[in-house]
Formats: sequence, C-alpha cells, structure tokens
Amino acid sequence: MSASTTTPDRFRTLLETQRADCVRQREEALAECAQSVPDPVAQRRSADLQRTIAEIDAALARIEAGTYGACDRCGAAIPEERLELRPFAGRCVACTAAG
Repeated sequence: MSASTTTPDRFRTLLETQRADCVRQREEALAECAQSVPDPVAQRRSADLQRTIAEIDAALARIEAGTYGACDRCGAAIPEERLELRPFAGRCVACTAAG
C-alpha cells in the first residue's frame, strides 16, 4: 500500500542527506574508538549511527518499492508530519507505541 499524500522524491533527498551525515559522524566516532583508550561513548554513538543508517537504507528501499509512507505493520498511511520529523519511520505512531 502506498501513501498517496507523500512526495517520495523530496523524502529521498532528505534521507540521502541524513544518511551521508550519519556516515560521516560514524566515521568520526570510529576514529575515536580506534584510539589507544577506546571511548565507550564513541562506541555507543557509532552503534546508534549504524542503526540509523540501516533504518534510512530501509526507508530508501521502501521508496523504491513504492511502499514509503505506509506503516509496515498495519498498512495505514504514516502522517506526513511524522515523516517530516522522522523520515525513516516505518511504522505509524500507534504501531510504534505497541512495540
């Protein structure tokens, strides 16, 4: 199911920009981790950024598949306001809250 109110190209650009920023930040965190005394905060940041990159990649795949903007759990349209705040969201607020 495709959400008809979203504009995938606009979100694709936003996601690609966010992905590039996350990759850059992760590389910086990995460089900090490579020091003689590994920084646990940098290690955590690197892991968190890797998860975000995976979520962005999944959102880009949904754009390609034509399912971007639809909840991957219930199929309902994800409000554009949610996608503005979290463009890689794959679930509506109700399904996210349900776990």
